Amino acid sequence: MKKNIVTFLLIGLIILIAVITNPNEARHKEVVKHELNAYLQKSLNENTSKSDDALENAGRGLGSMFGGMVINSLVDNAVSCQSYVLFSVTNFTWEGKTNTIGVGIFGNVYISDELKKKLKQKIEE
Repeated sequence: MKKNIVTFLLIGLIILIAVITNPNEARHKEVVKHELNAYLQKSLNENTSKSDDALENAGRGLGSMFGGMVINSLVDNAVSCQSYVLFSVTNFTWEGKTNTIGVGIFGNVYISDELKKKLKQKIEE
């Protein structure tokens, strides 16, 4: 009997923690922005030479800044979050199509490996 009560309380505690720590939409957008900015930085670093030319470095800095602004605008407009109380999903809407690209649970947002693979593929092209 005590075993059942302890099990029930433990499950209830886990559910309560999941509800309280369910990430909000701002957290989902923050993680997607981080992933895309990391992709941008890696792409800029791989596609430019490693010289000490001040003009080239300034151009890379401007490209990074402009790209960051575009990413922020894109994510703010195209990424949304759908909450299911215990967890939430990250959705990306582009050209009228909505795809799930991540899931949030226990305060963390996990982006799909499929998105990471596509970003890596784009870097290699």
